[in-house]
Amino acid sequence: MELFYFEWNWQFPMYLNLTYIKLILKDKHPEKWKWLLEVLNRCPKLQNLTIHEDSELGCEQFNWMDPTIVPECLSTQLRTCLLKDYKNTKCEIQFAKYILQNSKVLNTMSIKSATSLDINVKHQMITKLTSSRRASTTCELFFY
Repeated sequence: MELFYFEWNWQFPMYLNLTYIKLILKDKHPEKWKWLLEVLNRCPKLQNLTIHEDSELGCEQFNWMDPTIVPECLSTQLRTCLLKDYKNTKCEIQFAKYILQNSKVLNTMSIKSATSLDINVKHQMITKLTSSRRASTTCELFFY
């Protein structure tokens, strides 16, 4: 399933058997991270997650806040996560760490950085994420 986030909409249905979703985030709305959590909460069997941040500025002005309750799919189901056009913004780093710290069966976290990032910024990103605590002992991080 592929979803585009263009506008604020909490009317996301429950998908009890959905195992793969690709989210394309095109808006810089401050509530998109809450919307993303709501999507995860409504997909309890999600095993494969792709998030494509398709906006020029990313989310520098919006903070990621770790929720008090971890979505079921993260704690029991998520096997792969791909973050595309990663810009190394604060909220993207916080979200990636949240996935790593709460996904107990995660096998692969892949991060495809935005082509505009220079080599030093990419190195800082890799250092921050490889040093992050992981809930899954088998999780491999890939950067490209």
